[in-house]
Amino acid sequence: MNKSAFFEQQKACPVCQYKFTVTRVRSSACFVIERDTDFSVKYRDINPLLYSIWVCPNCQYANTDREFNEPLRPNELERLKKGLALLRSEEPDFSGERTTQVGLRSFELAIRTAQIRQSPAIVLAGLFLRAAWLCRELGKSETEMKYLKQARNLYQHSFEKEWGRQTAKMSDSRIMYLIGELNRRLGNFEEAVKWFSRTVMQKSIKNEPEINRLVRDQWELAREEYKKQQSDKVANTVQPRESQPPEVPENKKDPEPPASRKETVPRSQSRGSKVKMFLSLYMDQVEWLKSMANRCYDRHKVFIEKEAVARGILDAVMEALPELDDFKSEEELKKMLSTKLMD
Repeated sequence: MNKSAFFEQQKACPVCQYKFTVTRVRSSACFVIERDTDFSVKYRDINPLLYSIWVCPNCQYANTDREFNEPLRPNELERLKKGLALLRSEEPDFSGERTTQVGLRSFELAIRTAQIRQSPAIVLAGLFLRAAWLCRELGKSETEMKYLKQARNLYQHSFEKEWGRQTAKMSDSRIMYLIGELNRRLGNFEEAVKWFSRTVMQKSIKNEPEINRLVRDQWELAREEYKKQQSDKVANTVQPRESQPPEVPENKKDPEPPASRKETVPRSQSRGSKVKMFLSLYMDQVEWLKSMANRCYDRHKVFIEKEAVARGILDAVMEALPELDDFKSEEELKKMLSTKLMD
């Protein structure tokens, strides 16, 4: 063990009063490499998350380093004494340097402790989420998804039922974003879009630039993933085999199909490819386009891009007012369009 990166402390278990040694990581030894979109952090050498749960070797009470020494209420203490005694199991040595597997087990014991203690949903949600991060590091995809689902359910329960009582210092925007991101990771793209949409509408999100950036990026990603999911469903749908028409002798075939049978090409297919055009719009115009796109989803559960809204408006103007002239400025064009549309 790299002694310069760790130090030890003596602690007393709040349940059984047993004294034991915990290993802690010096903050100077932790170097962040990258952060994931569900707040998981990857470190260069030592992951402090592995040491953030302290486990009593006597009764197996497990809690975070921040809350381990907090006093327990009499009813909590009674439940823990009985419950931990019944569920006692063979466990690894949690003192000294920990592997990722040992760190994961410490979180699983902390979850067990919180369940016996009947901790608020948001406390359990945080434990399940961190356990999922360690499963990701270990490559345990199935268990990771199971823990992410538990975390999602508990965060949503807390947001809808516990809000105002136990928030674990999480803002509305942060917890709503996290519910959306966990849904996205679980493949529930439609639900993810709903939660991201609700998050961006929060006025307080402007005070959290990190969440503001994340939610807009992940919202766009979730929408694309949802579209792909829907197109894949359509592609995988087994179509009934059409009956083949009877063969017609060569001399009986029409040289050309009658006019009534000729297929008309929809306008959208005859207009050629779309051309990217970069426009400078005012902020209120952009927000209006966004609100129109969101309104379509809220009412009909159908996604429509801002560009599609703009194209629809242009098509309507082109069809209703094919010829417009006698304007010399943007303001004159605006007035002319307003007059024509009101006629």
